[in-house]
Amino acid sequence: MSRKSIILVCFQMSTMGYLLFKSQTINNDLSIILQILGISLALWGIIILKLGNFNIQPEVKSNSLITKGPYKFIRNPMYTGTILFFIPIVIHNFNTINILVYITLIITLLMKILSEEQFLEQRFGLDYKLYKKATYRLIPFTF
Repeated sequence: MSRKSIILVCFQMSTMGYLLFKSQTINNDLSIILQILGISLALWGIIILKLGNFNIQPEVKSNSLITKGPYKFIRNPMYTGTILFFIPIVIHNFNTINILVYITLIITLLMKILSEEQFLEQRFGLDYKLYKKATYRLIPFTF
């Protein structure tokens, strides 16, 4: 794992840990539904990717390009799920620090995505470029 990858993973884990452990419990039905949706999307991505290919670092482990399941619509369902999961936490525990930590998490995930895309283009070439044109990065029909 490269030094950049280690830093990105550390930022990701520390921001997620901060938001989880420094926040109050959520008891709003809509918030819980959004969190379940986020967890479900992330887990679906992991299941389709298969645990042996799951990788928290940006370097690519898989020998095949995964384009089924949630990957048919978005290239990063685990990151989308993570972002969805933490939205209610930040709203429910609304303060400047939580907003800054959440923004740091999103920036970190975007940096990981950019690194992963470079690795995927190197590994899968034209197949990945075509896949990128057919799917969205994080948010279906938007980004």
